[in-house]
Amino acid sequence: MSLSPIVKKQCPKTCKSKNRRTLLRPCTQLENRYYYQRYAYFSKFDQGILMDKEGWFSVTPEKIARHIALRCQSDIIIDAFCGCGGNSIQFALTCERVIAIDLDPVKLHCARENAKIYGVADRIEFILGDFFDLAPNLKADCVFLSPPWGGPAYMAEDVYDLKSMIPGDGMNIHKIASSITPNVAFFVPRNTDPQQLAQLAGPGNTCEIELNSLNGKIKALTAYYGELINYDQLEKIEADIAEEELIAKIAQY
Repeated sequence: MSLSPIVKKQCPKTCKSKNRRTLLRPCTQLENRYYYQRYAYFSKFDQGILMDKEGWFSVTPEKIARHIALRCQSDIIIDAFCGCGGNSIQFALTCERVIAIDLDPVKLHCARENAKIYGVADRIEFILGDFFDLAPNLKADCVFLSPPWGGPAYMAEDVYDLKSMIPGDGMNIHKIASSITPNVAFFVPRNTDPQQLAQLAGPGNTCEIELNSLNGKIKALTAYYGELINYDQLEKIEADIAEEELIAKIAQY
């Protein structure tokens, strides 16, 4: 994985981190396939937004991030794999405090600078480290999980397996997050096995799986657990399904 952040329309800069000096350079041919979506990722892109190579295909589109942030309103939220900060920024607009974690110092640098552009850096605590190691000492009202999906190749799979395809085992990541709080939001590929997401809720428990779409296209799924579940919405969906089944049954006669 390259550690070179990408920045559009800015002179090259240098990112200083412990034992590293990484050149910030303009967008290259490799990222151009995602470049047309830049304003969907960050509406303030032209103000100096920083993204590393992986960020171009892993950042949550801003409108979706904003919606998830509204669903996850709380005093303290953990963004366990914050990347370039798209979700952390939106959480800072709906939550009192955001704990943004990433083990890549370049990604964390990008996230911190992007948060400054949105004027919310003072509401975010940026932590360089591994969520797996930090989790036992963390406390929060909600945990948001958007771990690496293993690259764009996931789109070629019929069914995305949380256990084998997310680095570090997505099932285990959820288990670790649940040890902090039952209120977990899990952002996963649109072709994720829904049975696996339901299994994470535990015996007799419920999860809510939401389709996240942008411009009429489903981009991802978010599974909500604990108090994040919108039971009123679930009851409405169940009532609509029951009504449709009744209509279909009547139509058979």
